[in-house]
Amino acid sequence: MRRRAGELDGPLHLVYIAGTVADAEKAERTLTEQGVDYVLSLESFASTSVMRMGEHKGLFMYVPAEQHESCRGMLERNGLTDTVGLDEDLPMEKPDGA
Repeated sequence: MRRRAGELDGPLHLVYIAGTVADAEKAERTLTEQGVDYVLSLESFASTSVMRMGEHKGLFMYVPAEQHESCRGMLERNGLTDTVGLDEDLPMEKPDGA
């Protein structure tokens, strides 16, 4: 279920970046159906893809550290491949979320 960052204990880690509304909705639905608490934050990201090179806005999805790997696998199994591994992640810096 979507939460504000202050509502969850412990560090939150980036698990997914949604670049489209459809992907954001699918990711939210997937996490909500599985009973996962998550925080959203609208942030900028740089794309190195030749087709979309430049800076873009995306919906960053953060989950508690202990759920990160299971959430990442869950999202990937549902066709959402822009996941972020714990080794690639920075903890959430925005205190209020989206």
